Amino acid sequence: MLRRIGCIALLTAISPSAYAQTDGIAEWRKQMGIRLSSNKRFPPQALGQTGNVTVGFRIDRTGKLVSSWLEESTGILALDEAALAIVQRSEPFPIPPPDLDDDRLRVAVPMTFANRPPSSLGYRSFDEEQAAIKAKMGTICRGC
Repeated sequence: MLRRIGCIALLTAISPSAYAQTDGIAEWRKQMGIRLSSNKRFPPQALGQTGNVTVGFRIDRTGKLVSSWLEESTGILALDEAALAIVQRSEPFPIPPPDLDDDRLRVAVPMTFANRPPSSLGYRSFDEEQAAIKAKMGTICRGC
């Protein structure tokens, strides 16, 4: 009976730390994704083009970028260069958890560049711009 209680106590003591380690790695991955997403820019010279690219990179224990490379190209130079630039702009990366293996400091990230017509980037044709100005002018209170 005493042996069972000892085993249960040991398992209970080990379980939260294993969960905390996994939780720390998951949080680090989430922060990495946020950092990369916040630095994503669609290259203007690639308007109207789409592609999927996978960028590989290695960081050190301080979050510094050691190297980056294309694992899978889109075949479109502007999109490939933009993907590598995203990684470079994202440095420094969040510091990896101490329990993360060194081989997991090598990361491969798939990125999708979607077809972006000029109007979705905030550009408008002359007629669209005039219509927007007219709509705004109509909402101005006259004689308030």
